[in-house]
Amino acid sequence: MGETVAAIPAYNEEKTIGSLVLATRTYVDEVVVIDDGSTDGTAWIAEQAGAHVVRHLNNRGYGAAIRSCLDYARNNGTTALVILDGDGQHRPEAIPKVVEPILNGKADISIGSRFLDRPALGKIPRYRRFGIRALTTLTMLGSRRNKHVRDGQSGFRAYSRAALDVLDPREANMGASAELLLDADRRGLRVVEVPVEVDYDSNSNSQGPVRHALSVVGSVVRYVETEHPLAAFGLPGIGLMSAGVVLGVDVANRYYADPMRELAEGDALLTVLLILLGVMLSFTGIILHAVLSVGKRKR
Repeated sequence: MGETVAAIPAYNEEKTIGSLVLATRTYVDEVVVIDDGSTDGTAWIAEQAGAHVVRHLNNRGYGAAIRSCLDYARNNGTTALVILDGDGQHRPEAIPKVVEPILNGKADISIGSRFLDRPALGKIPRYRRFGIRALTTLTMLGSRRNKHVRDGQSGFRAYSRAALDVLDPREANMGASAELLLDADRRGLRVVEVPVEVDYDSNSNSQGPVRHALSVVGSVVRYVETEHPLAAFGLPGIGLMSAGVVLGVDVANRYYADPMRELAEGDALLTVLLILLGVMLSFTGIILHAVLSVGKRKR
């Protein structure tokens, strides 16, 4: 048990995990490695280097590993938890900088951001820079208090005790990063960023950028569906109904203007389809909103 704990999610990281654990132990009270079903010597090497190892029997995904990090810290009286990747991208010597806002009571989540330092920014491959910015912008669209966040995909983060007590991610994959920020925003947690440098290795990314992006987008969509059902379903429903009405008026005008009174059947069917879909989406939003409101009142 330690006041400041470093947690490292790892999957087949035997090449880097030993040196990473040894370096990390210098800056924290305890190091825990979440071995996410590795098939190599990751767990054994981590233990030999002095880490406590929590094992997943099979590979459950990045989000599940992050959840285990939070669970471990929550159940062991941890004051501050810092999470860094097991592939060696994150520098342990930056841990004090990332944890400082938590220990000083200035934040509940501190993000090691790659976008606050120009030299560090220049080291990020351009395609990653574009992807990170796009996904962060998408994530922060659903934010009310933390729209200032510039690196919403950074895995180098520290969490306060208050954050540990309430955050419980459900996303199994990379979407957990976005889910945690959205949940923190909803709960009124304070989020800050501090500049860090990251060491990129072309072979270190265990999940392809497209799969990563889809996971994050899916997480944001699911959050909007459950937290803002009227916006997620009602607004598109109203839009479809409006489009159907406009098209219907045009179909009627063309019908009465035609001496042969020939109906544009294709456009007429499309009108009915748009209105029906719009009504269904609108009612879905209203019903979900009512159900979720009742659930919140009961809680």
